[in-house]
Amino acid sequence: MRSLLTLLVTVAALGLAATASAAPGTLLVTFDDRPNRAEASARLGAHGTVRPVLPEAGIWAVGATSRAGQVAGVATHPRVVLAEWSARRSTDAIRRPARPLPRTLPPDPDDSLFGPENQPGLFAGTWGPTSVAIARRPRIAILDSGVDVEHEEWGGPASPLVAGRSTWTRSKDSDDWGINGHGTHVAGVAAAPANGVGIVGVAPARRSGAQVIPVQISDTFGVSQDEQIIRGVRWAVRRGARVVNISSGGPEFNRTFQEVVWWAEEKGALIIASVGNDGDGANTFNYPAGYQRVLGVGAVCNGTASVDCPDATGPAIFSNRNASVDLMAVGVGVVSSVPDRVRRDRVAPGYATNDGTSFSAPFVTGAAALVFANHVNPSPFQVRRALLNAATDIGPRGRDSVSGYGVVNPEAAARGRLPLPDPFEVNDTPARAHTLKGRFAPNRLPVEAAVDQFDDRDDVYRVWFRRGDLIRLRLNHRRGWVNLNLWQPGTTKVRPVRRARGVIRGTRRSRQVTLNRRASRTGWHYVHVAAQKGFSRYSLRVRRN
Repeated sequence: MRSLLTLLVTVAALGLAATASAAPGTLLVTFDDRPNRAEASARLGAHGTVRPVLPEAGIWAVGATSRAGQVAGVATHPRVVLAEWSARRSTDAIRRPARPLPRTLPPDPDDSLFGPENQPGLFAGTWGPTSVAIARRPRIAILDSGVDVEHEEWGGPASPLVAGRSTWTRSKDSDDWGINGHGTHVAGVAAAPANGVGIVGVAPARRSGAQVIPVQISDTFGVSQDEQIIRGVRWAVRRGARVVNISSGGPEFNRTFQEVVWWAEEKGALIIASVGNDGDGANTFNYPAGYQRVLGVGAVCNGTASVDCPDATGPAIFSNRNASVDLMAVGVGVVSSVPDRVRRDRVAPGYATNDGTSFSAPFVTGAAALVFANHVNPSPFQVRRALLNAATDIGPRGRDSVSGYGVVNPEAAARGRLPLPDPFEVNDTPARAHTLKGRFAPNRLPVEAAVDQFDDRDDVYRVWFRRGDLIRLRLNHRRGWVNLNLWQPGTTKVRPVRRARGVIRGTRRSRQVTLNRRASRTGWHYVHVAAQKGFSRYSLRVRRN
């Protein structure tokens, strides 16, 4: 009894210590340039301990001793554009008492728990993990409580785990220290190897390729801070991850985190996150699933009716229902790997079942990796649109707040033709605006791109006009509702036109929007294409007379 009590106290102490290390005194600061450590310390040192978070994007952390007046003090520096407190996030797993699990193992499978009864999500239609290419799939990063390095799926000389990292301890120890093995379970859904034991993931991992990067970003109780998550994203992307899974979330919007998502996409990585389990309660709009360019994933039932699934094939009652939902995947009765010490809902030693959108997200993560594998260097935009376009719609036609675009269809997405690219991304703000040069002069080809109300609301282009120039803009789009705006020199951010000043709005004529105006000032003007409803490709012609 004493040894058990000691273990519990030790685990609790680890969790509390980890939480305290990123207590609500961590301020995330974004500069408009890219200072080195010495320069960042010189600027912020008077406010507390300064440490890098994503210096490639000008993001640093200040370990403040007091919250009072701290943001205002830091924000007075002329190079600071954002100063926000690191927000708290938690894992999206349903916690409930254990219940009986009537399951029958398939006869003589290669992997003992692999089959339609234990992993029904892998056997919809003709889909199976060997039906599309996996050898070329890129690295997947699992940002969670870590992955059990002694598990039969993940340990040994053939382990597919590489470049492990803990952003809590700032070490290479990425073992799963979570009390419920959350990270190991998530990793198994996405990428458990086809190695003759246990289960098989959607995009099976291999040591020689198709590897997994485990990043420990949460404490033992599944609680994380934005600082740790951002550090994890940076670590994974810099080490080659093209798909990053974050099965965690919280209600606080953080503009710094949105900048990190844009940075990751610029580097070729797609972030996928769970939307949360408050669908039968507060139905909270959670982040990072709610950020633009992040694929938010909800939970669909596994074909068996239950309290959470009155409709055996519909959305789980607990799955959040709001604009953050892009796709659905099985999130009820999900069997996957867990550390052997986890006993709750055990199916076999080292394997258990779990419910929650936490375990739906990695199913989409695996599907995204397969899309990357089956095409030549696709962009995150193309992979995201391929997954959305191939989804099986289970609600009202088109996107809805309950099921997004529908249930992910890995085979259709991986085998299908890629959507046209959006070559000017990321260009969502004036600071990230794409510069239109002489090749877009009169009588030349127009810009061809796309916008999306939920995923990529704003496209911004920077064009130099002299005072007196006649500016002629024409936008043609195919569907949805797209606005065309022109912002004056000196603009630092674009926002809804009805509440903005210093902007000229185009005139709408059905599927065409035009704007003709003489420049009142010389300088960089910002052409702003804004999606008001739906997704649409568009062509934009910019002329100067």
